[in-house]
Formats: sequence, structure tokens, C-alpha cells
Amino acid sequence: MDQYSEASFFVSQTKGATMSFSFYGTSLAVIGAKRGNHGPYHATIDGIASETFSGVSNPDQFNQTLFSSESPLGNHALAFLNDDNTFIDVDYVVFQSSIGEDGENLIVNTFQDTHPAFNYAPSSSWGTPSNVGTFSGGSGQSARDAIALYGPVGPASSGFSVKIDSGVPLSLNANKQFYRSQQILFFAANLGKGEHTLTLNLNSATSSGEFAIDYANVYTTPSLGGT
Repeated sequence: MDQYSEASFFVSQTKGATMSFSFYGTSLAVIGAKRGNHGPYHATIDGIASETFSGVSNPDQFNQTLFSSESPLGNHALAFLNDDNTFIDVDYVVFQSSIGEDGENLIVNTFQDTHPAFNYAPSSSWGTPSNVGTFSGGSGQSARDAIALYGPVGPASSGFSVKIDSGVPLSLNANKQFYRSQQILFFAANLGKGEHTLTLNLNSATSSGEFAIDYANVYTTPSLGGT
């Protein structure tokens, strides 16, 4: 698996199997491999289907753009589908978003988990994870237009829900086959000017694992009042 990013990837051999990805932005690309045992696939953006592509290659090719799209700035939904009982795999997805006005300098504020902007409740339920040495800043426990929350994923991690301000909670899961630190657990953009609150809760149905927070990057620009 060394040919894949961070030595991991998702794979399916089932016709109709689908990977879904929602994002706020414009361009998007699905990166994966083309190999001798791969087959046909297609994608949809906001329900509009692409042509059918072939994932077959001899010899194997890695870090390939399997699908790409350009859309107007906004919220979009990708579906990436297997069209046969042959293999397809996904290594990672990249997308481009926009914050503030064109030509502005992007301001990135990093908040470590110990920053006063984080509020942990109840405090007795929060501690220091066992793999703290792999965390940014060596520790293990806002406001403006976009935020990215970082933390570890792995077989001992749990599900969680997240919401912005009074929005509808979104259920996510940090439970993955391999342990990886400093992963994006959640990203949101187009939040608008002013203060915003990110609320995280451990999912009761999947709370047997550990949920850890490393740090958050908050993105803003001068036109949004950022400093």
C-alpha cells in the first residue's frame, strides 16, 4: 500500500457501491488508482451524471485523477459509483473553496485544544489520549468564515456529531481501519461574518471508542473582520 497516500485507501468490488462527499467550493477531483483488476465507474455532481470511465490499466497506475469537475461556488454533493462487480478504489479527494473577496490575503488562526476558545463539558470526561506524542503541539484535548477541526482517526476512535451555531447536527465517524493523527475531522465554510460556535458531541450509539481533538484552523479575511 505504499503507493497510496498515507498508505491507505478505500476499495469496493460491488456494483452500485457509492462514495458520497459534500463540500462548499468550486472544483473537485477524486484521486485513486487504475489497475488491471479495476473496471467501469461514473460520478454525479448534484445529481447530474458524468460519462462512464474505465479504471483499467496495465501496468498499475497510482495517484491518478479518476474524476474531476468544475462548478459555480456553492454547496455541492458528489457521488462516485462502481458500475460493475470489479474493483474501484479511492485514495483521497481534493476540492477548492473560496473565503472572502477575490485577491484578499487569507488569515489562518490555529487554536490548540488547550486554547480558552475550547470548552469541554463535563470536564471529568476529557483527558489526554495515549498517542499524544503524534498530536500537533504535543497536546490532546470561534469565529469567522471557515473552520477545519483536526484530530486522530483509527480503530479505537468513536462516532461523533457536529453542528455550527443552531444548525442541524451532522453525524460523523472517526473509527477507521488504520490510526492516523492530525486528520481533518470536520470542515465548514461560508459561515459568514461574526462569531460562530462549533459544538461536538459523542454519539451514544458508537461512544465505546475514544474521541480526541488536536486543534482547529479558523480561516478568515480582512473583509470579514478577521485579524
